[in-house]
Amino acid sequence: MSLRKLSDAVSMYIEPVFGTVKAEQRVMALSVDRESKSPIFGLAREITKSKGSVDVPGFVDESKLIIVESGDGLKWKKVKDLEIKGIDEVIKRLSGDDLYFIGLEDPDIWTDEKGIKHVYFTIAFKYKEKVGYAVCLGHAQGKKLDELEATEPVLSPTGEFRGFKEACISPEIDGKRINLTEMGMIDNNREISVIAAVKAENLGTKWEYLRIVADPRKMKSLWCKGHLSPCRIFPREFLNVDFNDDLLVGIVNGREPEKIINGKKVYRKFRPGLILFNPKTGEVPWVASECLLEDPDARTITFASDFVQVNNNEGILYAHVNDSFVRAYKIDAKELQKLIPEKI
Repeated sequence: MSLRKLSDAVSMYIEPVFGTVKAEQRVMALSVDRESKSPIFGLAREITKSKGSVDVPGFVDESKLIIVESGDGLKWKKVKDLEIKGIDEVIKRLSGDDLYFIGLEDPDIWTDEKGIKHVYFTIAFKYKEKVGYAVCLGHAQGKKLDELEATEPVLSPTGEFRGFKEACISPEIDGKRINLTEMGMIDNNREISVIAAVKAENLGTKWEYLRIVADPRKMKSLWCKGHLSPCRIFPREFLNVDFNDDLLVGIVNGREPEKIINGKKVYRKFRPGLILFNPKTGEVPWVASECLLEDPDARTITFASDFVQVNNNEGILYAHVNDSFVRAYKIDAKELQKLIPEKI
């Protein structure tokens, strides 16, 4: 597949790997089952109903999760809708008179040392009478993607927090993991997304919220002053932090703050960027001053959803563009290493 160089570190596969630029059917949020081979399997989100435009505040998407497959990781197709045993009962328990269910969203796949696949996903509800959403970080597990059984969500809305999504799994240390998630909250009548650290002693049971570790309101750089959401932690053998062995390199998605134009709120750009992360403490001591890439077809959204290492110097980053189709980007580790600070 033809490549177009976006920077020294990133080249774009020109043809979308799932869906089309014109988006006859909108697909997004590709997550790869790394243990699958010939073919490679994964999960994605398919939009079933939409109201409004993703570029304008107030839009609502309804969606479902689907199983997808690929021979080489660069061309994906739908296999079937994802079926999760017991998920309807979980959704029913979470529902309320002030909410309506709009679907399952944004899957993440993690396989544990026993070969059990843990799938995390957003269980999304829209408030009927007030602004915003209530979202739970749902969980299901099984030996195969088509043999999953739902558990209770690992994280749910609480207090001022409207909910959690986008599970970013951290290395296990001393029998626990400090993972990263996106957490939604209301600030001055405005919805914002921050990155929270959460403690997981078990991948399939309740996680414990610890604290906010990356807050867009405190960011210095424009690219991430509106919202922040985690994606993946890079393997240490792919990228390293020379000055501190405790730190890992991660990739997050940041959005610029909204603008008011002619009295209307307008969304601005959403793009991937780099962070440093301490898996022992959950701290994020550094966020890049500039984003990593922007897709040339993006109106506002280039949202990274997964990363797969190909060899010691190459990897594939998947991102969905305009919440409509999935693109792949070739990552050069040696060049990306040059973007990591020598100290902080």
